[in-house]
Amino acid sequence: MKNLSSQHRFLQFALITMMAFLASCAPETEQDIVADYTGTWTCTETTSNPATTSNYSVRLKKVGSSTSEYKIENFYNLGFNNEAAVSIGISSITIASQTIGSGNGAFTASGSGTVNSATKLTMSYKMDDGSGVTDNCSATFAKQ
Repeated sequence: MKNLSSQHRFLQFALITMMAFLASCAPETEQDIVADYTGTWTCTETTSNPATTSNYSVRLKKVGSSTSEYKIENFYNLGFNNEAAVSIGISSITIASQTIGSGNGAFTASGSGTVNSATKLTMSYKMDDGSGVTDNCSATFAKQ
């Protein structure tokens, strides 16, 4: 009887150890592996209207405690008091349709992008000032 009790305890111990090992091998969630993009970035932006390429600084800041929601200050070089809301996932970026700026300086922005690394993001977006001509833009953001 004593031998059976020892075997039972050993099996319980082995089962608990195996469960702990398997739990430690669980896949990482998106929240675990999304980088922190907060900081100052250099934007190299190409526009279609007018057809130009320019470089300027932007700042990314988190929205609350979210790991994927950010505001980009100085988006489209509109000044640091104008922000675009973006969602940054493991490999993709979403710029939901939104208005940036106000009055005659307001633009409707929308687009998407790719996370190339924790220090490089690429995006394509449309900027519409309501004049009937949409500016098609592409940009690379490099963390400073």
